Amino acid sequence: MSRLLSPIHRIATRSTTSGGIRWSSYVGDVRCWDNLSKSYSRRGFASFSANLSTNTNPVTNHNRRSFRSNNNNIRSHERLLVLGSGVAGCATALTAARHGIPVTVLHAGSLKEDCNSYWAQGGIIYKNYRLWEGANGGMMSDRGGNGETKRLVDTTLSLVEDIRVASGYLGKLQRGEELEEGRYGDGLVLNNKNSGSNSNGSRNVLGKKCSTTGIHWNEDAAWKLACEGPSRVRELLLGKRDGGMNHDGDLSEGVTSTGCVVPFDRVKDGNLDVDVLSLCLEASHAAPRIIHHADCTGKVITTHITKAAANHPLIEFVGDSLATDLLFDSGNSSTSSNDGLVIGARVLDKRSKQLTNYYATHGVVLASGGLAGIYQHSTNPVGFNALGSSVGLALRLENDMLGRNKGGIVSDLEYIQFHPTSLYVPNEARFLLTEALRGEGAILRDADGRAFARDYHPNGELAPRDIVARAVFSETQKTSGEEHNAFLDITHRDSDWLKGRFPSIHAHLTSRDKPMDFTKECIPVIPAAHYTCGGVTTDLDGRVVGSKEGRWYRNLFAAGEAARTGLHGGNRLASTSLLEGLVFGSSVGEMVAGAGMSNYVGEEVNGAVHEARSAIEQRLARERSPTSKSASGVSNDTTASREANAFLTQLKALMWDNVGVVRDPAKLSMAVSELTAIRDQADLLWEENSECNKAGEEIVALRDAAYAGLALAKSALANRVSGGAHYVAPQEDANESLSDGESSSDEEEEEVMVAVARG
Repeated sequence: MSRLLSPIHRIATRSTTSGGIRWSSYVGDVRCWDNLSKSYSRRGFASFSANLSTNTNPVTNHNRRSFRSNNNNIRSHERLLVLGSGVAGCATALTAARHGIPVTVLHAGSLKEDCNSYWAQGGIIYKNYRLWEGANGGMMSDRGGNGETKRLVDTTLSLVEDIRVASGYLGKLQRGEELEEGRYGDGLVLNNKNSGSNSNGSRNVLGKKCSTTGIHWNEDAAWKLACEGPSRVRELLLGKRDGGMNHDGDLSEGVTSTGCVVPFDRVKDGNLDVDVLSLCLEASHAAPRIIHHADCTGKVITTHITKAAANHPLIEFVGDSLATDLLFDSGNSSTSSNDGLVIGARVLDKRSKQLTNYYATHGVVLASGGLAGIYQHSTNPVGFNALGSSVGLALRLENDMLGRNKGGIVSDLEYIQFHPTSLYVPNEARFLLTEALRGEGAILRDADGRAFARDYHPNGELAPRDIVARAVFSETQKTSGEEHNAFLDITHRDSDWLKGRFPSIHAHLTSRDKPMDFTKECIPVIPAAHYTCGGVTTDLDGRVVGSKEGRWYRNLFAAGEAARTGLHGGNRLASTSLLEGLVFGSSVGEMVAGAGMSNYVGEEVNGAVHEARSAIEQRLARERSPTSKSASGVSNDTTASREANAFLTQLKALMWDNVGVVRDPAKLSMAVSELTAIRDQADLLWEENSECNKAGEEIVALRDAAYAGLALAKSALANRVSGGAHYVAPQEDANESLSDGESSSDEEEEEVMVAVARG
């Protein structure tokens, strides 16, 4: 008898063409894993469970031991170093550790939960297995029993299409047929035909370029998210009753459980008389497919996944740790090839101000989030997070190895997503008002109470974020002085229901000195910098790519908001960020372990580990003394810290005024000049203070923000074509065509007119 992954078994299922069974209409109801594994095997997919429970890889077998109890100096470096404790970092750590790789996770705050993932409000994309479309086009919440042909509304194809539309890429999909859930392997890849063939093989990581908007979008990244996403959610976040692999608090020896079971909201299913995962609709989604926990989904996911990672015997967390530079083996790099070997990171302890080299034979993962925090008005929390740490580290590595202005290691930085609805109160920090509010029916109104969203897009409040953000921004520009002209209105919904669905927002609004009640009054809103669609350039496996030819930096990976996979193109679809962290973080963990990879890639990973081990041993032999003085000799230079803070304040204002929602080439040019000067000052402050134990987190933060901000402004200045979140104010040469783009089609032209109308 086939094994079932849920106690609920009286559910109708449907055979697939490959002999397995597909999920039925109930979310998380039942999966026949034996048949599913056979189905994946026949189709070229690798089973997630097989990869987790079976490991004969020489890369990882020698690591099956207690990591924390080993104090040997060399062996302590037999690890993977993950920079960032958010969803992407923890997914990477858990996956690598389940394959026997020891992991050290460094995080900037004193608490491992102090990360940007914690503040995500809306939810995470899963899949709606309950919503069916009949032959007559009608929708129903069950499959019915009258023999009528029906199909799921929420498919991998529909999610890929939603991501494409939101991205600003206007061309057609390369693949128009549905794919089953499972591993998105080399045999399915559209634009990366040489993947895994050799370490220096040319690969197309940027994806296709839209001739109208200039946006590069990687359709393969979207297919990977859609095909692997549901399984990763079940693997890392769900319990047995929802078809997941986890028992709450139980770390199975068989590595089938992480001990992470997230308590997502549930509703009663009238057809089955059971409670099921609650699925909500958000902007630009074709179906309700978002699972959530009230309006604090990021908080509850982060709390549970960091706890699960901390409980794993091969994972350790080190807090108050700021990576300042990446370490690489200069013997493996050259100006003619950027496939150098990364062997660790230079790390500042915030408390002692000591600098320490953290070596890692299995490489370094950049997972410290994006750079939207470098703007004066941002939805990101105040602090070190979202100041461009991963981008800054990557750029400095590229500079050290290849020299400045070589380009390639970061891409698409101009596409900064501005969230349309942050709370607007003068002289107060912006507070995010989740997309889910508009998904639940909130209306955007001007000061006269007129709904204005449909003036800008037929989908109104549910249009892509970049369009809604520019709509709100445009309305705020119509008034002057103290009068505000953009408000969010959800007063037509039941008051008690709203307080239960959005408790964090209710608590924040009512706790102010001048309380607000969003159940009874319209709330003033304004766009704020929210998310980085670009980042450190990677391939589908998370390997950092350092040139247009597709060569990569060995032993360097990136995942989550820090990475640019091409998934988002020019604009991110709502609630993709947490799922992106799970899917691509897990892929990095498997890549590091050589799990499910071709023999060639496995040998390549193993070779990099051996080279890194040799390079680290040579480094340690040369290091006759600690890299910094003892903590007792620390003397923080408060003057330098104050100067760094002043420069950072100046930088944030500069970014908001000149590289904001609507951009102008003249202002961008001025920003590049001023940011270059700030970057040079940041480097000088670092050089003067780092080696004498005077460099605090303020200087580290400024340095990262300066590198990231300058790269962003340069990228925006170089791109004169409006697309997605990058909107350039109309110029006389706005009609000039792209010199290297594809020929534009009538269909693209018609779609872009809707997308930018009155934007």
